[in-house]
Amino acid sequence: MGAEPAINLGLGDWLIILIYFALVIGIGISVSRKRLGFDDYFVAGRAVTSPLLVATLVSTFYGLGALFGTAEVGYMSGIVALFSFSLPFYLMFIIMAILSPKIHDRNPQARSMVDLMGETYGKGTRVLAALTSFFYSTNTMEIMGMGFIFSLFFHIPFGWGVVLGTVISLIYTFFGGLKADILSDLVQFCLMLVTLGIATFISWSSMGGVTGVWNGLAQFTQSDPSTYFHPLGGFLTLPLFLVYGTTSLAVLGDPAFFQRIFASASGKEIRRGFLLGIPMWLSFDLCVTLLGMMAAAATGMGIIAETHPDQGIIALLGHFLPPGLIGIFVAGLFATAMSTADSYFLVSGGNLVYDIYRPVFRPNLEEHKLTKYTRLGVLVSALISLVLVFYFGRIVGVWVFQASLIINSVLFPLYAALFYRGRKTRLAGMLSCGFGFVATILYYFLISTFGYYSTDWETYMLDLTIFGKTFTIWQEYNIFFILPLVVALYFIGNIISKEGKKCPAGMF
Repeated sequence: MGAEPAINLGLGDWLIILIYFALVIGIGISVSRKRLGFDDYFVAGRAVTSPLLVATLVSTFYGLGALFGTAEVGYMSGIVALFSFSLPFYLMFIIMAILSPKIHDRNPQARSMVDLMGETYGKGTRVLAALTSFFYSTNTMEIMGMGFIFSLFFHIPFGWGVVLGTVISLIYTFFGGLKADILSDLVQFCLMLVTLGIATFISWSSMGGVTGVWNGLAQFTQSDPSTYFHPLGGFLTLPLFLVYGTTSLAVLGDPAFFQRIFASASGKEIRRGFLLGIPMWLSFDLCVTLLGMMAAAATGMGIIAETHPDQGIIALLGHFLPPGLIGIFVAGLFATAMSTADSYFLVSGGNLVYDIYRPVFRPNLEEHKLTKYTRLGVLVSALISLVLVFYFGRIVGVWVFQASLIINSVLFPLYAALFYRGRKTRLAGMLSCGFGFVATILYYFLISTFGYYSTDWETYMLDLTIFGKTFTIWQEYNIFFILPLVVALYFIGNIISKEGKKCPAGMF
């Protein structure tokens, strides 16, 4: 739909962007000059306080997928974006604020979510949980986004943009680990705040406020635009809300969140970080939703040319922002992508080395070698993410797949390990985690192979005819089918296992 927005950068814009890149790279190199033990490298010395936690929690989870996805729904449907995509996540953030101190105190020596799984269910489940975490943490969408930004603003080939964005993200994460990641997240968090705040204010004023946006949307839709301002958007029902909201459960098992729980100075600090982060997430979502709506209105009024819905926000700000602020905007886009990519590169590198290689193959691996090997794991993770980008080219629904994988495979056995006081056996962990892992991959293979992509609902579907009746299965439905079986298998495993009341601790 439409052409890509054309935006030209001035000398001041280039200077701002280069300063941003130099700053985040400098942070990584500066931190790396200190001798980093594995706790320093992977969990920032377990000393992170709430101001930094707010910045790293918010910037890590708010990536380009969330930005462009929310802007696209705002462009097409209005403020329903806050309800169909964002509202369930705020509920999960509140739950994490309540549970995170208890998780922190459950085992203060743990370094990852996988540690908790291995401690309770042993090495087999540990490996499955690590693989799930690894697939969840691949950065395909973020580095694809960086490739798009490089090609759009710098006019270089998409492939080179993907590689360049990956290399820049890797430099400070590779050298400085979570300390550099968190410090750079503070810079990126501030850039995101400044970018979206200024952009929303300038665009809203330039569009003429509510009246101007309303008139623009009326021309865009050629009808009454009131549904753009309705919380349900004229189409959101309770069943649809549940379908859209299921993937928000992934927040409860997000590996990067668990890493920050164990990196925090105390349970109180991480709870404060989540609670203070919620209004920040809300403000980001509100700004992006409004910018998406304004892009649609500007298209209707002929201010900007018609473009793809997820690129409308770029065309809008390219038109309204003056030189200098365009540079801040572009740097803010990179910050949005890199703050997510760097965190998950580190997590997935740790999955390969700390969670799988060390306990399975080298249980006596020294701490200084563990840091060295984890750096290599970060490189391997980045390489795999790059291969996925060039193999698939464009991945539709990757977030739904990743979220479903961690929800179905890890979520129930993880929280049973943390809070269930009954019998917990190795067999229960292996059955539930293993079935969730395999069933989710099989489900998506069947949907993508035999189903079709619905442009109306922007999801994959499969039509099944049973006894003469046709049922349409969405890719998001997998959680409703698989998760109840995971729960059942967990308790079946506990019943038929001959182990004692509680299985022995796994190896860290």
